Amino acid sequence: MKHYLQFVLKERRLLSFGLTFTFFSSFGQTFLISLFVPYFLTNFNLSNAAFGSLYSMATLTSAISLPFLGKWIDRIPLKKFSLMVAMALMMAAFTVSVAWHVAILFIGLLMLRVAGQGLSGHTAQTAMAKFYHYERGKALSIASLGFPFGEAILPLIITALIPLMGWRGAWGSISIAVGVLLIPFVYKILGGKMDAHTTPDPEEAEASNDAEHYQMVLTDKRFYLLLPTVLLPAFWVTGLFLYQVSIADQLGWSAALIASAFIGHAAARTLSSLVIGPAIDSFSARSLFPYHLAPIGLGFLMAYFHPGSWSAFAYMFLMGITLGMAGNIKTALWTEMYGAEAVGTIRSMFSSLKVFATAMSPFIMGWLIDNGVPMTDILLTAITTVIVATGLAKLAFRSDLWE
Repeated sequence: MKHYLQFVLKERRLLSFGLTFTFFSSFGQTFLISLFVPYFLTNFNLSNAAFGSLYSMATLTSAISLPFLGKWIDRIPLKKFSLMVAMALMMAAFTVSVAWHVAILFIGLLMLRVAGQGLSGHTAQTAMAKFYHYERGKALSIASLGFPFGEAILPLIITALIPLMGWRGAWGSISIAVGVLLIPFVYKILGGKMDAHTTPDPEEAEASNDAEHYQMVLTDKRFYLLLPTVLLPAFWVTGLFLYQVSIADQLGWSAALIASAFIGHAAARTLSSLVIGPAIDSFSARSLFPYHLAPIGLGFLMAYFHPGSWSAFAYMFLMGITLGMAGNIKTALWTEMYGAEAVGTIRSMFSSLKVFATAMSPFIMGWLIDNGVPMTDILLTAITTVIVATGLAKLAFRSDLWE
């Protein structure tokens, strides 16, 4: 712990940059957008399935764009890249706030998914992976704390803002907050020597070859065995969070109970993120990766049986443990497998696939709910997929595939 604190104090500037960007990524995440879904349905006369389709299209388009946009973090100074992401996030929130037609809402959601869910977290975690080696796990852990901090704090703020100024006013306030807080922060924290430190070497950037990086991944047998484990948390959590009110009704939980359980979820995500960093540094991401879906699988099992109110807290807490570990383990694993010099390009490729999974989830979940499929059947399917994915991940780490 002493070493951990010394590391944080020594590297506080870059670590605070990573944490701030993961926190601001919340504005493009499903858990926050879901708070506005009832207002979107009413104001734009949409059904659950129709909004799910709209949200899926926005997310899918985001997934397609990420490999082309995310790779630039390997080529241009981190400060310049970060400012472009922050400005895009500010414009995204503004666009949603003034949306007068469903088409404008779609553009706003697309921008939120690209700049928020996609590039903000990508910027933070890629920076940690690129600029730290021996303490990469700790750096990823600290930067990832912005995710649970956002989940714990922002829903309370947003639910208080909406009755005061309406859903449009809330999005306008988000846009102002990004412009007043995030953009000046990037200018200050990445100035001077820090800007030079985080600028790619021109020769390395010139030598970077996207085709070679993609070929390296796509010809790797391990990629296909690991892919289900990579995609499942994003798929299930997106759908379950987006339609959490409908899910709560079917399982006998109140919306207020689920909102309270988010605090436990955020706490679990924080603790697991802090613990997994030193574990990665000590044991490697390769040795830990196959087991990180176990908590979320147990969470689905708790929800499947839903014996009482306490099961809602267990469900959310266990999901938080997996989500706290997942991003850190995956980013560290890609760096271990494919090298730090191309981690931005390769991570954007995997992020695109993950976002593709989140794009499919709202449409599928919305259709299932509208057609009366019981939540217990959906949860049983989720449990089965976790078991299968974990088995495939174990298979991917056979020693002969790593020779």
